[in-house]
Amino acid sequence: MKRRLGCTLVVLALLSALLSGCRDKTAGQVFRLDIFSEPSSLDPQTASSDDQYLILLNAMEGLMRLDENQNPTVAAAEHYTVSDDGLTYTFTLREKMVWSDGETPVTAYDFQFAFRRLFNPQTQSAAASNFTCIQGAAQALQGQISLDQVGVTAQDDRTLVFQLEKANPTFLSLLTTPAALPCNEAFFQAARGKYGVSEEFMLFNGPFSISTWEEGNYIHLRKNPHYYAADSVVPSAFRLYIQQESDLSRLTDGAVDAAAVSFSDLEQLGEEYERVQFSNTLWAILPNLENPVLANLSFRQGLAAAIDREDLSGYLKENQESAAAPAPPAVTLGGESYRAQAGESDGLDDLPYTAAQLYQIGLKELGLDQAPSLTLVCPNWDGIPLLLSQLQRQWRDALGIFINIEPLDQEELSARIASKDYDLALCAVTASYDSPDAVLSQLSGEGSLTGWQNEQMSAWMQQAKSASSIEQVLSCYRSAEQVLAQNGVVLPLFYEVSYYVTAPSVTGLRFSPFGCHVFFAQGRKDG
Repeated sequence: MKRRLGCTLVVLALLSALLSGCRDKTAGQVFRLDIFSEPSSLDPQTASSDDQYLILLNAMEGLMRLDENQNPTVAAAEHYTVSDDGLTYTFTLREKMVWSDGETPVTAYDFQFAFRRLFNPQTQSAAASNFTCIQGAAQALQGQISLDQVGVTAQDDRTLVFQLEKANPTFLSLLTTPAALPCNEAFFQAARGKYGVSEEFMLFNGPFSISTWEEGNYIHLRKNPHYYAADSVVPSAFRLYIQQESDLSRLTDGAVDAAAVSFSDLEQLGEEYERVQFSNTLWAILPNLENPVLANLSFRQGLAAAIDREDLSGYLKENQESAAAPAPPAVTLGGESYRAQAGESDGLDDLPYTAAQLYQIGLKELGLDQAPSLTLVCPNWDGIPLLLSQLQRQWRDALGIFINIEPLDQEELSARIASKDYDLALCAVTASYDSPDAVLSQLSGEGSLTGWQNEQMSAWMQQAKSASSIEQVLSCYRSAEQVLAQNGVVLPLFYEVSYYVTAPSVTGLRFSPFGCHVFFAQGRKDG
């Protein structure tokens, strides 16, 4: 089934591209990229996948955006002010902005409605909890107050005011995420529950807009002629091909202009391929807490405390570095690496017993003389089985336990993890936005990879979101990481560097460490 916008928008986009081409020989070009899942919806307030974020952050624009250094800067907002106490943010929107229909103004009321949707319990937005620093947001999510009592108010078409419960040093960064994108209330209501499911039921206010969505094949986005800064957008379009798996030959044969590639793929590419790299992925062992043995705290702590990361570091590849805590180095806080500020301590040294003692305590609590057979499932690539064979030796020598290693291909490993069909599993976790929360929320809480819920962990996470200084935020997230480690819920092993490569003729594409985001607006092809 094909889903298309009206002919008027297509004609306007083509005309704009032709006119731009007269001024700049690189204008009018189309960029191509592969994605590996098809979005079920492009509703900004409920989006949660990398592919949704990729499209939304190129087709829509919030009050703020991240610049090339990952710092928040004005976007749909022309400027803003912050009160001396840090509780009131007043944004003035740019003049004469319109949605992609070419007629409907983009106003402060669109942002007010978007946030009221975000905090409506019926929306069930996974991102809503990130914004509970806003006055009344937590109560609205619990249905305790009406949505018009939340501290987001449009004073007129161009003025939007946020009132916070407490000063929040990360608030501007939060406004760069998809959940903070605007939504026109009249259009949303007219969609009758279909908002975001196809381009027919979407409006765009960013550099590009969807012109064709051919399910299972590709999504084509054209330059939005109604974007307020359309003259600064270089390409006429970009196309996302929906693929089953990554294939390096699509880059080398010219089928796509950029790609995320593995470390081993780099060796096959010449120096003419520009590359960007980010240490943005955590690899950690997750015990299955539904297994009665691994549900025992002391047993898990014994496994965690017995890991000798210095010994394992000799088996890591060039794009890997030892990890003792969850958030990878690419995550920042206050403009600097969170990991560098928080340190590497996992807090396990603070436990009153050695690894061997914890393991024996666990066996005693379980009423066992020795542990039953356990298996660790893992990827069968990049030397990971060899690395884990060394960990297998460590556990045997320190605890007297033998854990089987079962290497699997990507498809089977993903299926086993999704169905909880494992004892222990080595999993990759990548932050989809720039915050320690982006990793920690995947590792704790209902619906997370572990399913582990803990009041102390939840309290630290919530305090981090309402902390009034960078130092307090840092302290809260550091404490949350140590709660995870000290409970043996997550056993970090190493961080991995991700690589993004562009074809030799391509310049100007901007990449983000988070969620494989690519920004196309300044892309150029030479020759």
